[in-house]
Amino acid sequence: MRHDRRHVVASLAAGVAAAALAPSVARGERPAAEPAIKYRRYFPNVPLRTHDGRAVRFYDDLVKGKKLLINFTYTNCEQTCPLTTSNLRKVQEMLGDRMGKDIFIVSLSLDPDRDTPETLKAYAEHNGAGPGWTFATGSRNDIDTIRRRLGLYDNPDFTQHMGLLTFGNEPEGKWAATYALDKAENIVFNVLRRVDPFKYSPWPEKPAKGLPVPGSQLPVSGGDR
Repeated sequence: MRHDRRHVVASLAAGVAAAALAPSVARGERPAAEPAIKYRRYFPNVPLRTHDGRAVRFYDDLVKGKKLLINFTYTNCEQTCPLTTSNLRKVQEMLGDRMGKDIFIVSLSLDPDRDTPETLKAYAEHNGAGPGWTFATGSRNDIDTIRRRLGLYDNPDFTQHMGLLTFGNEPEGKWAATYALDKAENIVFNVLRRVDPFKYSPWPEKPAKGLPVPGSQLPVSGGDR
């Protein structure tokens, strides 16, 4: 079962990579030689507005040169999103002083008509978002463009969006995805294996006392039902 779960997450990571490379394949181009370059070319650099009122570009200001987690949410959600945000708060706490210095979180609103920067600021404060965790909004078309490029656009009804986190190391072009409602410990385990220099560590067959096996107890449903 653990092997199957790892296969699913690996497939998600492959989907992110395929989404990034799809435009060049469609045009018959050869992928760029260096991983960072081929991803840099396909992250949409659309305009956004952050919860603290800054005008930013998605790639230039929120992704470029960073190790980060990206998720989609909206403040009026009453089911999956609050659980995901609570989970990310735990991830933030576990990352400690790396947040805002070494690792960042970007939460993009799926309901830009409702989620103004002021609304997102109140939401961020209510949920304990600290330095390095940015909530952002933009036009619905631009948000959907980001979703498509990340391979996460599966339904025009944003209330049924995929409950996934995309994370990676942009300078090295290393990206993957995991379940947003997995245990925070598992998310941090997976994220650090992707963003930090590689160190071999076998997938644990048995959890250490008090710790879950990474990838265990994954949720059955990822959308807002």
